[in-house]
Amino acid sequence: MSLNWDDLRFLLALRREGSLGAAARFLKVEPSTASRRLAALETALGAKLAARTPEGLVLNEAGMLASDLADTIDRGVDSLRAQVGGDDQRPEGTVRLATTESLATFLMRGLVSLREAYPKIQVELVISSAAADLTRGEADIAIRAFRETNPTLVSRKVGEMGWAVFASREYVERKGTALGDLAFIGYKDPVSRSPGGVWLAANTRPEQVVLACDSVASALNAVRAGMGASVMPFFVATEEPGLVRLTPEAVAKSEIFVVIAPSHRDTRRVRLVIDAIVAHFEREGTRIAG
Repeated sequence: MSLNWDDLRFLLALRREGSLGAAARFLKVEPSTASRRLAALETALGAKLAARTPEGLVLNEAGMLASDLADTIDRGVDSLRAQVGGDDQRPEGTVRLATTESLATFLMRGLVSLREAYPKIQVELVISSAAADLTRGEADIAIRAFRETNPTLVSRKVGEMGWAVFASREYVERKGTALGDLAFIGYKDPVSRSPGGVWLAANTRPEQVVLACDSVASALNAVRAGMGASVMPFFVATEEPGLVRLTPEAVAKSEIFVVIAPSHRDTRRVRLVIDAIVAHFEREGTRIAG
């Protein structure tokens, strides 16, 4: 029996919606139809794709593999429709913006005016400490605190981010301000490779580091709690009224880049989001650099 590509839509809907009934409602068909199409897909592939449990159908390994393909096809069709249909030239649609948790709040402020001017553009944040793979479509735009080395991507430097040592006021009152006497909140990959993380590793003794965090946001929470000091970006820590800056100058600086895939050079909604981000960094450049 040959495979009907349309049957993959039912498998993808099951994965995204979480149940057969919800998948049927999403596709506007009867549950019996959805069940029949999934069964036809299993027959065509010669493998079971889901197991029936008390909670409902759950995709097995083969089902996840097949649904990955269905997701790729679905995104490809959306991309083709957008390009062929001229949607790339309209100021509307979704733009996936990849960034770190610490930069996300800062970026949101810069997108307020974009939202007011272009209400049909929806920005979807992809938050992760790891770099999103733009070549695989994990995001449309990435804001990165490192220089992109992939020659197939287009990048533009938009600013510099300064790092300084901060601690809570309560911690400083107890321990003082001499860095050699303080406990520190350190970083683990990937933040340990940032300029701030590198400075911290080079300027603290191993016994001083009482906690290792995989994000600046986690380190900020630990510093707030009075566990120790840490090196953090200015724009993150200076908005915390309970923190004290212990180094008057920046101890490290990170270059900030906006990165896109070449296919989005002429996509208007993507360009509008980039323009808003660049303008925001220009307005806030001094505060970010410290």
